[in-house]
Amino acid sequence: MMITTLTDPEIYELAHTVLSQITDEINDEHYAPSGGLLSLSWSTAPGFNAWAESDTIEGGPPQHKIVLHYELARLLYRDAEGFCKFVSEKHTQEWLKDVFKYTTYPNLPEIFTLEDCVRNMFFASLTWVYFHELGHLAQEHGFVRKASRSDPVQRIIQELDASGASPLTGRAAEISHVTELAADFEATTHCLIEMARQFLQGPLVSDEEGADLFVAGVYLLACSMSCIFYRFNNGRCISSKLPIVGSHPHPVYRLEINVPHAYEFAEMIINGASFKADRRELVIKTKQAADLGALYHNYFMNGWNSDYTNLFVKGLPQRPEFRAYSQRLIDLWDEILPEIVDRRHFGTQFGLLRFTTQYREILEMHKAIESNSSSPET
Repeated sequence: MMITTLTDPEIYELAHTVLSQITDEINDEHYAPSGGLLSLSWSTAPGFNAWAESDTIEGGPPQHKIVLHYELARLLYRDAEGFCKFVSEKHTQEWLKDVFKYTTYPNLPEIFTLEDCVRNMFFASLTWVYFHELGHLAQEHGFVRKASRSDPVQRIIQELDASGASPLTGRAAEISHVTELAADFEATTHCLIEMARQFLQGPLVSDEEGADLFVAGVYLLACSMSCIFYRFNNGRCISSKLPIVGSHPHPVYRLEINVPHAYEFAEMIINGASFKADRRELVIKTKQAADLGALYHNYFMNGWNSDYTNLFVKGLPQRPEFRAYSQRLIDLWDEILPEIVDRRHFGTQFGLLRFTTQYREILEMHKAIESNSSSPET
């Protein structure tokens, strides 16, 4: 099936229109009342990149800027096109029948046309990146990332090659990883709230469809997050073993945090809108969407030839390779959370990064088992 494509200038114009409107709304709601300002800027520099700038003075109103590359917008749209074509092709669908034995759901939401899927996936990707940068700013991660009181505030938080030629190490790397996850969590939360406004309210919603439009949007958001995580840092995957290095977590780890958050918060939103959420459907669909995004980028785009099941969302409790890494991030997050809450300018409580009690208990149990097994016999 043919897709009516957009030219590069049309992509740039559409991206600017969408994000300018969101920026105006956020300024009116969150910045203007305190005398603050959020601005949006575009860069013609090459590369898939975005960054957040904060000129906030300690104790003063927020002064923030989000900068995105035009190339980022272009590649997000082309990824949406490529992904939708890839999963719609007959030979792909036949192959996926053997790969995805856990699901019988279609590869794309049938409630949307193919062109709607491309457009909505692009919107989800674009706004997720924007809200990720906003998450850094709302929580003032530049202040939080300071190594000591005497160090300068990190005004600019880069997404691409954020640690430069020399990868971050030690506490700087650890705080960078956990604050990236915190910005992810804010972004996923903001996107779901925006989707609810569009797909659970107003003229697009009918009694017959109920929450179907919203669930379809959540599916495309999960596809988008997967593609984004593998796009950033040129697809390089930082190890998730100790000691922590670099600036960003492994794409799989980011998905293991954000996919459960997406289906849990989506379920809450649906039930809160007087519809009935099907949790099992949300769990399977968001997993399928994230897995498809991983396959698209690692197989179709980059010729991955290793075991693809390692790319799939399994749930953090099912990933022993992340236990030590998770424990360090949890300890650090618990340490800096009071400062995060104190500095946070705005946002719902559901936007704050959370590690479940169940997962914490699992980590504690395994730590106790390892400690006992390494203790000398008495």
